[in-house]
Amino acid sequence: MSQKFREIEHKFLVDEWFDLSAFEAVARRLNPRKSSRLTVTDTYHVVEAMPGHVIRHRIDQELQQLTLKSTGVDNECRTEVNLDLGLQRGNQSAAVDAFLQPMRPLWSGSIEKKIFVFYFDQCEVVHYVARSGAGKTVYCVEFEALAKETTEQALGVISEYEKAFGFDPAQRCHSSLFELLFAEVLPDGVRKFMKSRR
Repeated sequence: MSQKFREIEHKFLVDEWFDLSAFEAVARRLNPRKSSRLTVTDTYHVVEAMPGHVIRHRIDQELQQLTLKSTGVDNECRTEVNLDLGLQRGNQSAAVDAFLQPMRPLWSGSIEKKIFVFYFDQCEVVHYVARSGAGKTVYCVEFEALAKETTEQALGVISEYEKAFGFDPAQRCHSSLFELLFAEVLPDGVRKFMKSRR
């Protein structure tokens, strides 16, 4: 699959006392193209017709997307295919549900994220607080490569930004946000289905 449809990132779990002011100061010194504070709603769907994947409907103040993401052992490099649904059409969650019906939905769940993102030419750096409907909360910093002609190049970009922000790659989290927030609440049948398709 083309590198265009690969997500290459490192995620770090932080706590609620993470120094966001110091994080912002480092980001500003690196001259981002822009920054945004957003509230994001992500609804994840597991469907029988897409083994080894989750489908995410995302909507915030800047975009609305339907995304196919692979699941697996490590979140460092995985499939991510985004389709732009456009904000001008309003929230398309009902259309997404109808679209997924022939794929035999097994489960869905939503999270809300408060994000503070810095956009650089080669990397997006974001701090977020994510809460699931089941009441679980995680605090994260993510580095996602935008320059990714090769996996090695992308990981090199991530490494540069990790160093600039003082993060040790040995401490990164290997689980996806989906796994962090939903692994414990997935029905047994869905959990077994997902594990059997890895």
